[in-house]
Amino acid sequence: MLCKLPSLPVHAVLTTDPTARLEGDTAGMIWAPSAVWDARQKHFDVFWSSRFYAANDTNHTGPATNDHIRHSVTKDFKTFSPPQDYVALADGGIIDQEFLYLGQPGHYARFLKNETVNKVFQETTTGGLFGEWKRIPGYVSDQNPLEGPASFKDNLVPDLYHLLLDDYTEYEPFQSTDINDGVWTKSNYTDFPKGLKHGSVTPLLQHEYDALARKWPA
Repeated sequence: MLCKLPSLPVHAVLTTDPTARLEGDTAGMIWAPSAVWDARQKHFDVFWSSRFYAANDTNHTGPATNDHIRHSVTKDFKTFSPPQDYVALADGGIIDQEFLYLGQPGHYARFLKNETVNKVFQETTTGGLFGEWKRIPGYVSDQNPLEGPASFKDNLVPDLYHLLLDDYTEYEPFQSTDINDGVWTKSNYTDFPKGLKHGSVTPLLQHEYDALARKWPA
């Protein structure tokens, strides 16, 4: 199960418990958190983006580290394991990580934004979230800027995957039938909604869709 949580401000907590802080005072932000349920370990792996300032720079006005992806573990969103680095680039910042489950245990794709070039790249693994990841050469698109990936598998067409990327004004849809090699093309949807931004796609059962359609008819 994958679930995407909303972006939170610095010192954010994923609970109403005021003591459950993910980062300390040196953190510049906690951006784009997401959580993945680990059924074997019976906990959530939580991920987000942060940069860090010097301990004496309480106003965060001086130099900071590059943005990188952080990780913690929780069972109840009240207590968290000490945060650790999960992904960092040697030559720039990285934010907006998105996982996509590929239908077999341990098989995932993930999408990340390189802050230096403002483009999104893809990696794949067959060894789980903490296994070895293979970087797909280049970027999902040469278009610039793009960020905030949201990905999902088509529920009607086999082997068709979708990826939404935010061009700083709204989402643009991309699609792939070659997910493992990361071959993406722009989707040609004349009726794709305008004005959508950072978010996620949630699968619905038919009765859930029907209930929403009754509540908010098109």
